[in-house]
Amino acid sequence: MLNRPPFFSWRTRPGRWGAPTVQVSALARDAGTLADLDSARALRAEIRAAGITSAEAVLELAIALHHAVLGEYDKVLTVIGRLHALAERGDYAYYADIAQYMAGLPLPAPSPATWLDGPDAVRTRWRQLVQDRQTRISEHR
Repeated sequence: MLNRPPFFSWRTRPGRWGAPTVQVSALARDAGTLADLDSARALRAEIRAAGITSAEAVLELAIALHHAVLGEYDKVLTVIGRLHALAERGDYAYYADIAQYMAGLPLPAPSPATWLDGPDAVRTRWRQLVQDRQTRISEHR
């Protein structure tokens, strides 16, 4: 029997194009509580093979959330590097900003992104999301 991640393979199920979104949502829902990221790595490989850049960017953001909740800032920086690589293709540059905001890290340079509420409000909201998740996890231990 093959060692499969706990998620079903969306490539083998016709009509299930929304499955990567569901799988990424599950990763985000469980951020900070996952024992490992094997399922995320497997999903990344499938998404890359399919060439779905948007799904890959959202997946990386969910992984950044997981690491930020755990306070694994070195791993958040690794994810930010992958997000910058995805942004070189022309889209999703602001996802790296969001990952840095979640981890409470400063931006290395002014962002080209224009936020409706301004960068400080956006930074505060994303950081608060992580802090709320950390509180919720600590309350349920």
